[in-house]
This record gives sequence, structure tokens and C-alpha cells, in this order.
Amino acid sequence: KKYELLKSSSLEFELPKSFHELRKKPIPANFRGPVDHALLGKYGVFVNPSVSEVLCTTTFEALAMGKFVIIPVHESNKFFLKFPNCLGYRNKWEFAASLRWALTHEPEPLTQELAKSFTWEAATDRLIKSSAITRREATQRAMLGTARLDERIAFFHRELGKGTKGDALRKFLGGGPISDQVKYEMAKQGMDQDGSDDEGLSRKFHSSSLVRAIKSSFSGFVLQDANLY
Repeated sequence: KKYELLKSSSLEFELPKSFHELRKKPIPANFRGPVDHALLGKYGVFVNPSVSEVLCTTTFEALAMGKFVIIPVHESNKFFLKFPNCLGYRNKWEFAASLRWALTHEPEPLTQELAKSFTWEAATDRLIKSSAITRREATQRAMLGTARLDERIAFFHRELGKGTKGDALRKFLGGGPISDQVKYEMAKQGMDQDGSDDEGLSRKFHSSSLVRAIKSSFSGFVLQDANLY
């Protein structure tokens, strides 16, 4: 009877399959864009239907703020399902039931143990645990040569982030306003930013073919970025 009531009172519609369908028949939703967390105090429910979210930071933040979170039961959401304020669903009826529950109940206060899950210390512990390998795995990787490949990838990743070229690369890859990390540090220390493109780059990395390709690809982007200031 409960599901029948939800079925009769719910709003059902077909999701648009293209921008053309979306413009022709908009879905009944109002997207307000980015909002500061401080302005969300009056809201108690967060819905994230995505099954392709890479970081799931919005779900994490909503739980840390003590709100109900409604998400699909999916491998990417497995970590969040242990929280009492996380309501998982497998179909539209479970979603409707979870939403009704959230709108008619108050979220449970976070225990000290669960609150610790949202700290950087706990996140670092999870990172170390997930990236750790056994001695047997390390031996196999050394025999197959994959350990050396990992070291080379880590070397390039570390070197690519140095200098204002690293700022440009971060901005190109979607880093947004936090991309200019080197420029920020140099400005804070009162250092001159001119000629700092190659600061910190090792000679070995400087002469690599990868760097030459990156320089030719990003030279115009860096100049364009510099003209914005």
C-alpha cells in the first residue's frame, strides 16, 4: 500500500536523451548552480543520483554537514552506505521511499567515530591502506618492470607541477582558480614571477622529449594566460 501511494502521487517523466530534447521539453527541475556551503543550512536533504562521480566530494560534504544523503546503491557509493544518514536506493520506488523518509525525519547526530571519518588524517589512512602492496606483489612488480615504470610516471608527475608551466598545465586540465599555485607562493614571498617558467625543473627532465612537446603545446596557452593579468 505504501508503494502504491508513492506511485500514484509521484511525478514521472522521461529523461531527455539529447540537448535538443531538453530544450524541447525541459525536465521539471531548477538548477541554481554553485552555492556556498554556508548558505545551505536550511536544507536537510542532499540527492546525488550519479553513478559516475569520481571523487564523490559533494556526498562526503553533505554527510559531514549532518544532512540526509540519498544515493544509488553502487560500487562507487559503497563507502557512504555505512553512515546512518545515507539512504541508498536500487529503483525509483526505493528512491521515493527514501526521499519521503528524509523529509519526515531528522538526521541522526554524527558519533565521534563517524565524524573522524571526515578528517584528513582518516583520509590519509585510507589512501595508505588502499595503495599498500605486499612484499610478494612488490617482488613481482620488480621482476615485470612495472615498478620502474611507476617511478618514471611519478617523476614526470612531480616535475610537471613545477614552475608557472605547472600552473598553466593545471589550469588547462580544469584546475580552475586554484591552478596558480606557484604564482601564489611567489607573490606571497614577494618574488619576481618573470622568467620562472622553468624554476625547479631538473636538467634531465628539461631535456626530455616530453617536455619539448609540452612546451610547444602550451607556449601559446601560457602567453594567453599571462595577458589576463
